[in-house]
Amino acid sequence: MSLRPHSTGLARLNGLLSASCRNPGVYRRSKTPIVARGARYVSTDTPLMREEVAEGLNVPVSDASQPNASHVSPETSHSKTSQALTGKSGQTEPQEHLNNPPENTQSLANEEIKHLHRRGLVTRPLSKTKIRSVLQAHNLSPSLSDRVSRWLNAEIENKGQDRFIDQKTLRLAVVLRGNSLYSRHLGFQQWKDGYSEIYKAKHYGREIQNKSSILALKEEGMALLAKVQTDCLGSFREEWQAMDQNAKAQAWQRLAFWLLQNDPKLLLEFLIVTTEGQVKPDFSMVADCLMYLDTFYYEDWLKDWRSGICTYQSVIESCLHPTRWPILSLPQKGARLYIRRAGHKAVSLALKIAQERSLFLRGETALCFVWRFTEFKDVDRALEALAMIPKLKDDEFSMDSQGVHRHCCKLLTLDTVEEETGERNFKILPQLLEMGITPDRDMLNVVLANAFKTNGELGSDILQFMQNHGHDLDSYSYLTLLKDAVARGDRGKVDSLIREVEAQEELRKNPWIASKIFHSHYIFTVKHMDADADPSGIFYSMLDMYNHIYDITPLKELSIIPPRYIPRSDGANAPPSPIPLYIMLATYFRCQNRLANVQRIYGRFRELVAQGHPSIAPMVETDHTYNEFLIAFRNSPRGLRSCVQLVEDMLHPAGPQLDQIDKTIVPVKPSVRTWTLLLGSFIFHRQIHASEKIREMMDKHNVQYSDVTWNIIINGYANAQNIPETAAAIKAMEQQGFSIDSYTMKSLRYLRDPERLWVAIDELDRKATETSLALGTPEPESTGSKQEERDQLIDSGLEKLGSKMKPQL
Repeated sequence: MSLRPHSTGLARLNGLLSASCRNPGVYRRSKTPIVARGARYVSTDTPLMREEVAEGLNVPVSDASQPNASHVSPETSHSKTSQALTGKSGQTEPQEHLNNPPENTQSLANEEIKHLHRRGLVTRPLSKTKIRSVLQAHNLSPSLSDRVSRWLNAEIENKGQDRFIDQKTLRLAVVLRGNSLYSRHLGFQQWKDGYSEIYKAKHYGREIQNKSSILALKEEGMALLAKVQTDCLGSFREEWQAMDQNAKAQAWQRLAFWLLQNDPKLLLEFLIVTTEGQVKPDFSMVADCLMYLDTFYYEDWLKDWRSGICTYQSVIESCLHPTRWPILSLPQKGARLYIRRAGHKAVSLALKIAQERSLFLRGETALCFVWRFTEFKDVDRALEALAMIPKLKDDEFSMDSQGVHRHCCKLLTLDTVEEETGERNFKILPQLLEMGITPDRDMLNVVLANAFKTNGELGSDILQFMQNHGHDLDSYSYLTLLKDAVARGDRGKVDSLIREVEAQEELRKNPWIASKIFHSHYIFTVKHMDADADPSGIFYSMLDMYNHIYDITPLKELSIIPPRYIPRSDGANAPPSPIPLYIMLATYFRCQNRLANVQRIYGRFRELVAQGHPSIAPMVETDHTYNEFLIAFRNSPRGLRSCVQLVEDMLHPAGPQLDQIDKTIVPVKPSVRTWTLLLGSFIFHRQIHASEKIREMMDKHNVQYSDVTWNIIINGYANAQNIPETAAAIKAMEQQGFSIDSYTMKSLRYLRDPERLWVAIDELDRKATETSLALGTPEPESTGSKQEERDQLIDSGLEKLGSKMKPQL
């Protein structure tokens, strides 16, 4: 193994911006044709080859940088050997054609177009004879051939000349067009006009201005609507399946328009029924309906909608299935809606079909794939989708564009370390470099954070690389450095970083940096408080630092400010986040231990939370504050009742009062740590019967025990000299996959007769074996070795306890 871990990644980073690697390559706005999977592209810049990107990026993006992080333009990416475009014969296209691509495919001479057709570089138009034969082979009316021919050949001329689509895929395009309820442009224009009126009226909150553009229900349609309203998935489905194509085409748009305006929830069941079978409404129309619902109703009721076994996700996956996506003119917003709302397997299938069928995708749609696979933590498919970007020839989304870099930042947060040929290297970063992506400061910040998590030496190397290439450290960089220094307990490094931050006003006022500096002060002065330290002095030190950064009013309202304390700020400080408030509560409880004060502060905390206090109420979204109160309560037996009350408050929070203007606060339920602290409080005070009741409550709420929970239970039974229950707890802990550790053995020192525990465990093992044999269940092969190892550990530990320790009450 290499002594310098990640040397390959560092070498690629250093070589990326070297003088020999600054020529634009294939991934940096190259006009050299690129061989794509299942498609071939001609390098032109005509509007017919690339639709103008007029839609906004409808993909949630997590920016890797913290506030105040500015974007730095990356240098030119490393060059890569351009690939020549090959024809069916596998020969290379003449070099003069590659160096001088035509400005407009439509302006090519007829001879050159025929030459490109022969070489398989552009898509051939379809003849009516071929279209007719395809329709007949799929039991579709041959009379559609004229309409389908005009439609598809127009799409080939407008959007298919920039890529090669094989004949198998074109036949599929014929079938998809033939299976549509609407084969005339008039039907699509009617839908477009009517839908636009309904959408604008909803968006702007006004009445529909041009009602004549919306097709009204006729008498037959009213009868169908009645069946939709009474039994959509039953009687209406039977009626719809019995109708012919013309009747369906007459009724579908009218019903869809009425449901969009009057009953959006029922529209989902209507779409389920009408998208079944061979002949369906056009993909773009169904996508419009679902986008309308998703835009205006998703947060209100759509995301939780259910009808029988159908959910919103299942409706999306069924009605917008990628096998129905148009080949030549895919509606990009409809495809992105499917990608955003479908499940992992469905999105993976969509990517596979898009590649196999050479579907026309825009850069933002490909990035939507990247974002979704990043959410699924599917690194391989996210990289596969990212590799599609340069092949799409979308200038707005080149490999050096800000949108691509932002998605790469999110993807790099999933980076892991792998070992290959004796060297350890990142998995994702080298592949991004090979694609021609030049890391900017935001991406390098994520790499820096990953490096420090993996290896401190590598983190220092990445930091040096950033400085050598002119990347100034920003708030994200300093946050990473502060976290690493605090985690290593390097107080000198923390002080040095704080001095650097204080010298830069922008960083000094950054709330993330201020919070981390405040936390580091807590770690070094309060959490690991010296036995000889003055608790009062420490509290005032933390209070002064808090007062220098944050508004002190919430602390006054919590009544933890001593009356004699005089604030040193003018009151213009920023309101605190939950983190500094939690730190001050923890500091207060560690510096004084009077139960009456803790109970008084918790009572005030409950009041402010119920009132929806803007600073105090958000503290209930995590269990940290509650756990700190529990630790303070358990110091006295009189605090046990307050411990129970606290957990009850978490189980049954005050709901309506927690709605704030900008967001709704969701109180956290008790975590495993919270339950463990509650259980440990009763065991610590030898309330064994009460602790059994706590365990019953934990089982009722399906709490999964941790190793800490089991060790506390064993400690309680051992302290009470309850040998059978101690043995049973040890066996139960092992059955859940936890092994005996030093904390377990430390608890067993309270046993007066350690040998009895060995006998009890042996008896439990014997009974388990007899039960297994009686039921005919073979024991696992590995049980013997694991049992022997466990027995040796217990045996040796108990022998030491029996010979060296005195009985303890």
